Amino acid sequence: MTILDEDVVISVNNLSKVYKLYNDPKDRLKESLSLSRKKYHKEFHALNNISFKVKRGETIGIIGKNGSGKSTLLKILTGVLSPSEGEVFVKGKIAALLELGAGFNPEYTGMENIFLQGTIIGFTKEQMRSKVESILQFAEIGDYINQPVRTYSSGMFARLAFAVAINVEPEILIVDEALAVGDVRFQAKCFKKFEDLKEQGITILFVTHDVFSVRNMCDRAVWINQGELLLEGDTSLVTAKYMEYMNSETLSLENVLDIDEIGSEVSIENKITNFNFINRWGKDQGAIKYVELINSKGKNVDVFETGERIKIIMGFAISEKMNKKNLSVAFSIKNKLGLDLIVSTTNDFKDDNFVSNHNFYEVSFEFYLPLNTEEYVLNLAIEDRQNTSPEYYDYIEGAAYFRVVSENYLFGIFIPEITQEIIGK
Repeated sequence: MTILDEDVVISVNNLSKVYKLYNDPKDRLKESLSLSRKKYHKEFHALNNISFKVKRGETIGIIGKNGSGKSTLLKILTGVLSPSEGEVFVKGKIAALLELGAGFNPEYTGMENIFLQGTIIGFTKEQMRSKVESILQFAEIGDYINQPVRTYSSGMFARLAFAVAINVEPEILIVDEALAVGDVRFQAKCFKKFEDLKEQGITILFVTHDVFSVRNMCDRAVWINQGELLLEGDTSLVTAKYMEYMNSETLSLENVLDIDEIGSEVSIENKITNFNFINRWGKDQGAIKYVELINSKGKNVDVFETGERIKIIMGFAISEKMNKKNLSVAFSIKNKLGLDLIVSTTNDFKDDNFVSNHNFYEVSFEFYLPLNTEEYVLNLAIEDRQNTSPEYYDYIEGAAYFRVVSENYLFGIFIPEITQEIIGK
């Protein structure tokens, strides 16, 4: 038997889950009665030889497209499913939100379901009574707590389920996309609670499609695709590779997972910029040749003042791969957590900017910088905007990095120009 290290609370070793798929329900009976052991099923590998460890107090983000095996993994960790092969060791009391209202009896009232969940976890009625007030305060569903949960909206369901999960003193909290149905206020409240739980040393496994949430909340990320663990480690690295794969229709997984490309420097003759990028992808990588960040004094710098008028200049080459009629150039400024703060594209103003016979273009974006003091990441893209969803010729995540400073202590993320008027009467 595998013995867990003192700091390891979850250990997954060579885990596989295989389902037998039958074309006809009768085939299951035929197979069970077959003396020749003839197989009437096809095997579907929901998970295939997955291994990883989670330390106490870590927050792990699990990402992957739909059907990749994320939910199957969590169900095995919580004991809902049994593995076909491999071992899972969990050390600590788990609270889980695997599916909205999983474990709730729809005919019971919200209050009855609170005590039902407590019983499942192992608490006595007396112990649960001491937690009811905290649960009700967080759930904020009022008198509906005494109504059958089948009458609840999806948001009310989520609030009650989450409130129960976080108030049963878990050592490990597992959340599977359950927060996606809540309103903005509830989601913000949940993420604040996640921060509180992290400070208490609670281990959190968080399944989501939201890359921003992973970068914001998680210490590490795990990318699962078609039942296999593709990549595990730094959240920026794993989510960047995941985004590259999800946004590319041509790149193979082998090319996406070429880790050596990340952070490489590209030297360009003539006007040179070394792109120390996080990630780069597209059908025509290398088309973007340089970028300059120009301050109000006309200098190419990486430190600006809040409210300063700046200019972003990007040079790129036209190639035969590009559809010039639908060509667009874009930039985005993100914070360190990956949240888009400022986005602009030439397509917003005109959709036939590059139909001339020029082989090289320089595009500039000029604006007052409204950002507060912080460090930021600049992304650049050359897009094909023929369809509603753009395809990328060249996308650089981390084309440049800069810092914003201010002489004054400012609040908020954005510092817009605001006119004030005070009238005494």
